[in-house]
Amino acid sequence: MTFKELRISGPDFAPYALGEPMYVYDRSIQLGTLDPVDVTHGGTNVHITRFVATSLVKTRKRNIDPLVLLEVISFISERFLAVQTVSFSLRSEVASYKDAMKIASARSALLERIGAHRVTISPQPDSATPGNFVVQGVWAYNELNLAALGQCLRRERETYRDCEVSNPEAARRSLRSRLRRLLSRDDDW
Repeated sequence: MTFKELRISGPDFAPYALGEPMYVYDRSIQLGTLDPVDVTHGGTNVHITRFVATSLVKTRKRNIDPLVLLEVISFISERFLAVQTVSFSLRSEVASYKDAMKIASARSALLERIGAHRVTISPQPDSATPGNFVVQGVWAYNELNLAALGQCLRRERETYRDCEVSNPEAARRSLRSRLRRLLSRDDDW
């Protein structure tokens, strides 16, 4: 089976309802959860804040955050027609100033490539680690931005797919490891 796109649902694979946390999957493997999406302005704006990756994703070298962000925006724009804007406050806790600035710059550039406006990078005021940043911006639902989103999303999907294809042994090891963990778990029912 070849990767086509990430799947987004509500809890326990239920259909997603706007305002709930988003559960993000690659086929049947959960990659993480997006904090509950705030719905404002009478349902015409959603606000995205934080994606919490599963431990499986955290152990991989691959950064899936850009793909997840683009998939979420695409999912919202395709399924919730009343939503006209998607705003962002993207945060991350990174140990080094250099890494934090690199992540913030990459996020800012991605938002600008998909047509977001009012993109800013500012220090994260409540961070336990100095030097972490918040990237903010607003993406408006319009023909030009949809085309830019589609182009960036295709590129991120290809990158993600190429990583899977270029390292089939790592994929098999990862699958074996996940199966061992599942089979060795003690279920406390």
